[in-house]
Amino acid sequence: MTSTKAFTTERTQAVFEAACAFAGLDVTGAQRVRFGENAIYRLADGSAVVRVGRSIPAATKEVLVAGWLAENQFPAATVLDGNEQPFVEDGLPVTFWNCLEEDDTPITPAEFGKLLHDLHALPHPTDFRLPTFSPMPKVEPRLQALKGKLPEADLDFLRERYEELSERFQELEFPLPAGPVHGDAHPGNVMRSPDGTLNLIDFEDFAYGPREWDAAVLSVRHQAFGWASEAEYDSYTAAYGFDPIGWPGFPVLRATRELNMTMWLSQTVDESTEVKAEVEKRISDLRDDQAPRHWKVF
Repeated sequence: MTSTKAFTTERTQAVFEAACAFAGLDVTGAQRVRFGENAIYRLADGSAVVRVGRSIPAATKEVLVAGWLAENQFPAATVLDGNEQPFVEDGLPVTFWNCLEEDDTPITPAEFGKLLHDLHALPHPTDFRLPTFSPMPKVEPRLQALKGKLPEADLDFLRERYEELSERFQELEFPLPAGPVHGDAHPGNVMRSPDGTLNLIDFEDFAYGPREWDAAVLSVRHQAFGWASEAEYDSYTAAYGFDPIGWPGFPVLRATRELNMTMWLSQTVDESTEVKAEVEKRISDLRDDQAPRHWKVF
């Protein structure tokens, strides 16, 4: 279930404050550290990170996945003990997490490849069932929400692209065995602790499906955007054990990820002129498969 009311900074702030009051947490001096698919806040005393989400089922799954990862001693974010989660306020789910101290040393491609390899080697969860993977589950509602905010010609193009890629994705043959996948695995969803441990975060897109989806993230960043050098990419594939770029289905995964990246950013198209300009640029680039992808990171 997802709320139909707008997911705004004002609404999420009110939900955050109400949820913290219920949980007995002090919001004085709290900082909002991210606003996108979720609104994420860090309490001033460092006792917790609070996530205000859009989907109650997704938030419920996050809590279950966190428990599964903890049971398998996999380094990852953990939920705050205490009240049953998620807490729901104004139709939005709220989850509370132990705050991870972070070392800002960048995550290397080789480290990311090893972490992803280890994640995909875990035994499947037995006390809950992950949803079946869908490559673009949020595109349709985001298209609906964009009516009146983008030109009709752009919306028509995005819908046609979505329908085309949905069909092509169904025809793919995957060489890796299916299993639990993170769904949004990229270095930004990994935090390094001061002792060097890498911790996986953000579990709302976890699903059961093709491992190639996770494995291809850095491949897209390397081939499409140049965000990883040849040497860095080679170290990644050596650590993970598979090179998605050499797989015939990779172009479909790349195009699908580019569409998802564009639609993710479109959620906040009204937040700033910078975001609006970037969304327009991405849509223009999607019309030409050969166009260089000089996209900004948000």
